[in-house]
Amino acid sequence: MHTLTAIILGVLSTNAWAHKPSFGNDHSSTNNAYQVIDPDISIVLYAEVSCTDSVVWMEMETKDRDEIWVELGVPMLDRFEDYRPSMAIVGPGLPEASLPFEVPDGMGATVFNTEDVDEPVEFYEPFTQTESWILYQGWIDVPTESTVYLVAWDPQDFTGKLWVAVGKTEDFSGVGADQFGEWVEQTHAYYEFDDEEDHFELDCSLVAEQPNATEPVTTEPKGCGCAHGSSPAGGFAMFAGLLGLMLRRYRTEPDDLH
Repeated sequence: MHTLTAIILGVLSTNAWAHKPSFGNDHSSTNNAYQVIDPDISIVLYAEVSCTDSVVWMEMETKDRDEIWVELGVPMLDRFEDYRPSMAIVGPGLPEASLPFEVPDGMGATVFNTEDVDEPVEFYEPFTQTESWILYQGWIDVPTESTVYLVAWDPQDFTGKLWVAVGKTEDFSGVGADQFGEWVEQTHAYYEFDDEEDHFELDCSLVAEQPNATEPVTTEPKGCGCAHGSSPAGGFAMFAGLLGLMLRRYRTEPDDLH
């Protein structure tokens, strides 16, 4: 017990921070976009890109903001080493852009491609003990007093996993210890902890040409991926619970990732 308490205090005293996580594979259009309540509060949406749900949409109100903090990343799994999704901010007054999906009437887009990122930022998230490659992070200009969308997809039209984060201010108020435990479990599943199954990513353009195909359609290097590794033992669930109870007492200000 004393050891777990020391771990919690150690994490919090280093100014380490974490996004409040959400999970969803069904935010594939403006009609069911993930709703960002406050773009200043740090949140992350973990999503899986499929051939049927190939675009991830997040919606937010800018109010008096003229910029928002945004990050785009992928889990640090072998098969995603060369996975390079794109991201766009979609809103009124932005320029016309060539996109593989339709945008609402009267809106344009600013596109951020990551195909030229040779050395992604390696990021270790201490609360869930997960690792990611960050492909983009920075402030994005947005039109004020507007509804805008943050959209992510793979321009190569492969399936995969990606996450999009918004905001820099930590706020775990109202979050109970049980919810932290659920977050850890869901995040570990997303990052494939203790997952010994071989995973394949599909080339959706080939799947569309062969709708009755029964075998995975892959091309290198997006073929079979290895499992992430072993997750901590049951003590980590206790870690999550203690963390939820102690966050209010040992809150630290968020720092930049690097």
